[in-house]
Amino acid sequence: MLKNLQGEWKKGSNTVEMFLPVMSFEEDGVQIAYIPVLDLSGYGNTEKEALDSLYVAINEYLSYTIRKNTLVQDLKAHGWTIKKKSKPFIAPEITDLITKNEYLHDIVNTKPYSMKRVPVNIPQYA
Repeated sequence: MLKNLQGEWKKGSNTVEMFLPVMSFEEDGVQIAYIPVLDLSGYGNTEKEALDSLYVAINEYLSYTIRKNTLVQDLKAHGWTIKKKSKPFIAPEITDLITKNEYLHDIVNTKPYSMKRVPVNIPQYA
């Protein structure tokens, strides 16, 4: 079974570093990097440009939701489990998201894609 959460929380640290799944594929001649557990995408002429764009989107997402004090609420809306213990964030399984997310369903069923994990630091105080 594919586990979407790998990472570590360090006591005294202000973030939880997680390694989240990212799907890379081409659409209409553009490289797309898509992180289903946050429903965010980046794009570019190359996979590296798409990943760089995705990191910008992730940083903007985190900045905005933290500023609005909605990060936990938004993560829960994306299927995350939030705890107050040593692993405070648990991402949903990709297999659970496929039936709920039409875009992900389309990628998995119609596009050649590759999957990798990228590090994402989520503030633990969120």
